[in-house]
Amino acid sequence: MAIRDQHDQQLYQKVTSFFLSQKSKVFVEKSLISVGIILFIFHLLLYASHLYDLLPFSLSSTYFSHPLNTLYTPFSFILIAEVYLLIYYLPTSFTRSVGKQLEIVCLIEIRSVFKYVYDTENSKLWPWETPYFLHTIAAIGLAACLVLLYRIRPRREARLEDTDLVTFIKLKKMIAMLLVIYLIGLSLYSFGHWCADILGYLKDPNHKVSDPNSIFYGEFFTALILVDVLLLLISSWYIDDFGITLRNCGFVISTIILRLSFNMDGWYAVSHSWFAGLLAVTMLLLQQGLKWRSKPIEKQTS
Repeated sequence: MAIRDQHDQQLYQKVTSFFLSQKSKVFVEKSLISVGIILFIFHLLLYASHLYDLLPFSLSSTYFSHPLNTLYTPFSFILIAEVYLLIYYLPTSFTRSVGKQLEIVCLIEIRSVFKYVYDTENSKLWPWETPYFLHTIAAIGLAACLVLLYRIRPRREARLEDTDLVTFIKLKKMIAMLLVIYLIGLSLYSFGHWCADILGYLKDPNHKVSDPNSIFYGEFFTALILVDVLLLLISSWYIDDFGITLRNCGFVISTIILRLSFNMDGWYAVSHSWFAGLLAVTMLLLQQGLKWRSKPIEKQTS
C-alpha cells in the first residue's frame, strides 16, 4: 500500500512539474513570445504583399488595412501567455490569479488601441471622439486597479500552504492542470475557427470574420468562473476564516463581471471592467480589515 502511495505521489509530481513547474512556465512564456514574433513578421509580410498587389487575392480586411494592425498578432500571443500565468498562479494565490485576470483585460484593451488608433490618421477628431479613446481609458482604469490590488496584497499571502492543508493544495493543482488542458484545446479550436473565417473571407469578401476576443476569452472566462466557484466551495471545507471567504466570493463576482463586459460595447464595457477591478480591491481591503479576528491574543506577562 505504501509503495502504491509513493508511486501515485511520484506520478502526481511528474504531471504537476510538466504543466505547472517554474521550468514549464519559462518554456511556455518564451515559446509563445517566439511564435508571436514569427507570426508578427509573417503578418508584416502579408501586409506588404497586399500593399504592393503581390498576392493573387485581396486582403482588405481590417487586419491588413494598416501596418499598425500587425501589432494585433504579437499581442494575441502575449495575452495567451498571460492566460497561462493566470492558471500557473491559481493554486498558490487567489489574489494573484485575480490580478492576472485584470491584466488580461487590460492588455486586450491596449491591443484594441493598436487596432483602432490608425482610424484618426487623416481625421479631424478630438481624442474623446476617436474609436481608441474608450479602450485607452479602460486600460488606464484597470492599470490603476492593479496598482491598488498589488499594493494591498500581502507579500506572504499563502499561509494556507504552511499548515496541514496539503490535500487542499493538491486539489487546486489538479484543477489548474485540467484548466491548462482546456486552455490548449480552446486555443486550438479558436485558432482553427479564426483561420476558417479568414479562408471564408478570401473566398467571399462579404464573409464576416469573427472577433478573436469573443471566440476565445469569453469561453475561457466562463470556464474560469466555474473553477473559481469550485475552489471557493473547496476552500470553505478547509478554511474557517470569514475574511478569506468574503474576499474569494468578491473575486468570483469580479470574474463574472469581467466576463459580462466581453459582450458589451462602449462605456458599458468600460464601466463593468472598472467596477470588477474596484470590487476586487475593495474585497481585499475588507479581508485585511477583518484580519484582527484571526490574530492570537498575546499572553500577559506577570
